[in-house]
Amino acid sequence: MAMTQRRRRSADRGRAGADGKTPAKVRRRLGGRSARVRASVLQSAFRLLMEKGIDALAIADVAARAGVHETSIYRRWRTKHALARDACLQHAEVALAIPDTGSLRSDLVVLLERLVAILLSPEGRAVLALSLSQHPHVVAARQTFWRRRFSLIRTIFDRAMSRGEFPPTADPMEPIESLIAPLYFRALITGGRLEDWPRNEMIDRMLAVYGPLTNRRKGAPKGRVAKPSPNTD
Repeated sequence: MAMTQRRRRSADRGRAGADGKTPAKVRRRLGGRSARVRASVLQSAFRLLMEKGIDALAIADVAARAGVHETSIYRRWRTKHALARDACLQHAEVALAIPDTGSLRSDLVVLLERLVAILLSPEGRAVLALSLSQHPHVVAARQTFWRRRFSLIRTIFDRAMSRGEFPPTADPMEPIESLIAPLYFRALITGGRLEDWPRNEMIDRMLAVYGPLTNRRKGAPKGRVAKPSPNTD
């Protein structure tokens, strides 16, 4: 037993560096190639979704375009619908940046301008077409997307509250839905031109509704809020 231990210590010393110090452990990099492969796969999957649609999407094609083996994709996503879900979510996360212009009205104007541009783009149309699917993976992706999207859009109203532009007691979801829903109604139901929807006028109407509430909360002069005139007769 003692001879075996001495041999192990001798072998350890032999593996030490020339300076007599034991080499430090190699640190495993987090992310790195794995993150790059994932990004390449999702980007390739999204491009193929635009070209072929969900029905014709094949994991073999995604693997060939991304330059990875099919088993690498199946290990992570299992099915093409799960892959399509994550591909669309990644695209949506970066496609619509949340503006920060310094005022609520201009933030909303820029937000709706960007949303219209996305819905009119080939990528936006592909996502809209896919969103109509009732496959469980697609339904889960749609719900996840809107939870994340509404959470990000709420930051516009949080900043507006801190500036005194929106009443802190109001629910931001009401104006958010009232401004966004008509665009999707036109895109998915009526086929009306998105460019023709008077989005700036609707923003002004919304702000006119919430303005008096904000003014009262701030203690603004009552002349800003319409009140019945006293009877002087």
